[in-house]
Amino acid sequence: MREVITAFYREKKAINVDFSAEEISSDGALVLLEKWERKHQLIADFSKHIFDPRDPFSLITTSNRTFIRRKAFCMLWLILAASSMSE
Repeated sequence: MREVITAFYREKKAINVDFSAEEISSDGALVLLEKWERKHQLIADFSKHIFDPRDPFSLITTSNRTFIRRKAFCMLWLILAASSMSE
């Protein structure tokens, strides 16, 4: 039985979670964490209080919020990957 759930939408693209596989990786937790973060905007609120030392007139186009968000999800992925390897 195939069970696909639409977790949320990113721009106009649906982000689906598929629970029909025999083995499910811990990466699926990142989808749920991203959905939770979008709802509560914790990283957005946190990033407002962090100084961004980058030169605003350089070629950097990534916002401080996006930069922190990417780093946070990378750290969460590493934690989830390490915990699934120890099982």
